Amino acid sequence: MHKRASSMMICFLCAVILLLGCSAPPMYNKDYEPPSKGLLPYLQKGSMAANPSDQSYSVLVYDVEEKGTGEQVMLLQVLNPSGERVMDFSEDMTKLMHLIVVSRDLQFFSHVHPDYEGEGTFRTELDLSYGGDFLLAAEFIPDRKGITVHKQWVRGEGVPPSILDLAVSESYVETVGQVEFELSVYPGFKELRSGEMAMLVFSYRDADTGGPIELEPYLGTGGHCVILDETAQQYVHVHAVEGMSSSGSVMFHAEFPAAGTYKLWGQFQLKGEVLVVPFVIEVR
Repeated sequence: MHKRASSMMICFLCAVILLLGCSAPPMYNKDYEPPSKGLLPYLQKGSMAANPSDQSYSVLVYDVEEKGTGEQVMLLQVLNPSGERVMDFSEDMTKLMHLIVVSRDLQFFSHVHPDYEGEGTFRTELDLSYGGDFLLAAEFIPDRKGITVHKQWVRGEGVPPSILDLAVSESYVETVGQVEFELSVYPGFKELRSGEMAMLVFSYRDADTGGPIELEPYLGTGGHCVILDETAQQYVHVHAVEGMSSSGSVMFHAEFPAAGTYKLWGQFQLKGEVLVVPFVIEVR
């Protein structure tokens, strides 16, 4: 069975390469020899790690200020394993910190970039539309030690909504603004397995005419995709595979750490506006 899967994967990759070779030049592909992006380096490096470590760094959330219904100002202070403030941060995808905010029921999603105020402290404003528990996943590069992700739950003021079961999407076509997106996966929705490489392809077109439309780079790449399981324990954040994305589609490479139901949010940009495209899939 493994030999068959390998053969299928090789055939798929060859087909993708042939298709891309016959289409328009890849979007945002600025790589020269030796290539540092694209499918080949991804395969050489192995799967992108899910649930990246906090490396014993911590993020304190304090001085919360209420500005109005659902609006909160938060200060986030990053501490090293010794409990000291971190003073050295490196950019990751054009930002010093990415903050992913998701409600317990996975209905609310926000990807913001807190402003650095110095002394290891970041400031951000969050518009939480209702009360309840919210996951804060802070991504940053401290002390030149690589991507670090610290996750914690905070409580939003107000009445929390009724928790609904996370249902697998009935359709993998979604219209956001003037863009129609369609999600396809390899090796197929029913063949998604935990611990195995998967390709997530977002095809897009003009929602009114069905014709081509050009998206803009978002945070230094063709798109971002955040993935959480229904318990918010399994966390994956991947970026577009530039060498395998072309005009009209964006490809992501992901590996799901465990079986279960997952919600994913593709994020793209058009005319300066960020488009968030959610889908729910099942991984066996």
